[in-house]
Amino acid sequence: MQIVQVAVGLGCLAASVSAAATKVKCGECSKTITRDVVVVGGGASGAHAAVWLRDNGQSVVVVEKASQLGGHTNFYRDPVSGKEINVGVQAWMEYKDAFDFPKRMNVSTSGSMQFTPNVAQYVDFKTGKTIPDYVAPGPDALYPALARYLAVLEQYEDMMLPGLLNFPEAKDIPEDLIMPFGQFVDKYDLAAAVPQIWDSTGQGLGDTMNMPTLFVMQASGVPMVKALLGMAAAAMPASGKLYELFEAVAAFLGSDVLYSSTVVSATRKANPAKGIFLTVTGANGKATCIEAKRLLIAVEPTAENMAPFELDTEEAAVLGKFRFPTVYAGILRHPALQTLNAYTGRSTEPGSFNYTVFPVAPQVGRIDYLGGTEDLFQFTAVGGYDDTSASMQARLGESIDAMIAAGTLPATEGGKVSFSMFANHGHMHAHVSADELRAGFVTKLNALQGRSNTWYTGAAVSGGFSTVVWEYNKVLLPKLVKGL
Repeated sequence: MQIVQVAVGLGCLAASVSAAATKVKCGECSKTITRDVVVVGGGASGAHAAVWLRDNGQSVVVVEKASQLGGHTNFYRDPVSGKEINVGVQAWMEYKDAFDFPKRMNVSTSGSMQFTPNVAQYVDFKTGKTIPDYVAPGPDALYPALARYLAVLEQYEDMMLPGLLNFPEAKDIPEDLIMPFGQFVDKYDLAAAVPQIWDSTGQGLGDTMNMPTLFVMQASGVPMVKALLGMAAAAMPASGKLYELFEAVAAFLGSDVLYSSTVVSATRKANPAKGIFLTVTGANGKATCIEAKRLLIAVEPTAENMAPFELDTEEAAVLGKFRFPTVYAGILRHPALQTLNAYTGRSTEPGSFNYTVFPVAPQVGRIDYLGGTEDLFQFTAVGGYDDTSASMQARLGESIDAMIAAGTLPATEGGKVSFSMFANHGHMHAHVSADELRAGFVTKLNALQGRSNTWYTGAAVSGGFSTVVWEYNKVLLPKLVKGL
């Protein structure tokens, strides 16, 4: 273990690879931190990794752009009811021994999700009109379809869970994983399960039915389907507040987290003895230099996120293939919205009625009344790559206005949407085309692990559930620390 912190160190020399880009010249770092591993990103994967590394004798520092840990796990406290409402992640899906992590942090998993008995209103959010002929699948159709889906998922589970490290070479990839999800649904008679899949997590992919099935399985895989079938837990702390876990992690890591901080430049050496040098700026504009032996990327590998790391040709060629929608969640109010109602987005195309056509991004997924509150509604929405908080807030407001204009909601004098909390989860659900999968994309992605002392964790290389990435870390991190 190595922990060193000095006012100015040699790391500044190596880290200041581009004065024009960083605005930081050698000698201007306010301090230099030396650690075994630097983790960029303090969401579910990065926070867990930092604890695992500390527990396994490695010194660590986490660079987190937000003012808190937790990533997509957040909460809102309603000042009227006093109710604490989970925003983003709604539960931990039981998977292998992943609940050991909350236990390690002295956080219980004895709580369970609570549901408001809302009346379902199926709406075309573009026109604002209800879809009166739409009937959701009943239990007699839904649960057998979910069971059929699970049976196929389990055939391929070892290829994609807890991550893609065991994914087959291009020539051996099953066609089931490459074909569009809509075709896969037709092949296995799964249509009655798709509305539940779409409403739970699948909508986040942006164009779910045309996505290669592999990526739908990452977003809506074995842990979630087992929970829907009552075969596994969807757990939370006894308090119901998922963020409790990250409060405990923050207390454990203490000053080893740099909050409101961004990497502005990096030097990464292929020689393990040379290591990693980062320049990081905080909210106060001051620069910190970090020297480490290993780098763990725990954020989505978008072009923007990876720009400071000066990717080599091979890294850029692989990571540049990824495409991402943007995902948003939060809590809003509008005087026209009716309590005890859940407004759920659906298409008016004929395929909607046999569950094979769904809205595509940019779109509002749902607006649901939150039980126990006076007038709060929880929402989900999915944008394209270039959408922003502003564009999606506008879309939500326009969708409610459209429902008023269509008579779906009552007109209200001066009514306008307000956001009690708006969580921009940013780019999620990393995916590539079927052609890229056939060309060996996943093999090339896995080959980047350890290149230039850099490793990758998170949903892009694992799955879209906190518990899955925690288990993935337990496979990946022993490889990362080997030789330290």
